[in-house]
Amino acid sequence: MNRTKFQTIALAAGTATLALLSPACYVSTEGSGVVERDSRTVDLKGAKSVQVEIDMGAGELIMRGGAAQLVDADFRYRAHDGKPEVHYDVSGARGTLTVRQPSHHTIGNNDKNQWELRLNEDVPMDIHVKMGAGEGRLELGNTALHSLDVEIGAGEMKVDLTGHPHGDIDVRVHGGVGEATIRLPRRARLDVEAHGGIGEISARGLDKRGDRWVNEPSGATDATIHVSVNGGIGQINLVCE
Repeated sequence: MNRTKFQTIALAAGTATLALLSPACYVSTEGSGVVERDSRTVDLKGAKSVQVEIDMGAGELIMRGGAAQLVDADFRYRAHDGKPEVHYDVSGARGTLTVRQPSHHTIGNNDKNQWELRLNEDVPMDIHVKMGAGEGRLELGNTALHSLDVEIGAGEMKVDLTGHPHGDIDVRVHGGVGEATIRLPRRARLDVEAHGGIGEISARGLDKRGDRWVNEPSGATDATIHVSVNGGIGQINLVCE
């Protein structure tokens, strides 16, 4: 496999709304088509809270904490699908980060389209994820998550909120076809509801009360997590641990 590497230079401060630190791209050939790699780092730029918008046609999405800035991102994608677009703006104390796939013509689970986003763990975030098809792994239990809104057309979504919640969290998962697994911290007060064409629901560590699944921690807690699952998801796995 032939591989060439080149490095771009960050845009000068104040000349663009997006601060990218040491982005790098790699190009290789894997099977049919060209697979490219790109890395980005986005500076928080003083924002006190951030709205995150993720729009991915098909592939694998991984999101977790661990970034010193707002986000460290690694992308692997087919050249014909286009490089993922990253935009960040700050208005007052509120930042808006958008990561989107420029072309959505890919059908099915594109195993050559992989995004890994490492997020800042201290700044409060409202995250909206929209995926056409594929697999998502959102490990956000140690981030300062305020709300999470997930839409997936087909595939598998794993949401892990175990860890140390920073406060109340609202979670909505809307799916078409596939499976959703949601892991929740026992130390938090939990209220889970499911509506729509839902298939089998497996709940571990939660109490069933009417059409809801709840957890009431024995000790004091400052965190309440509300979860709403809607749509035609075939299998829902709820795990409280």
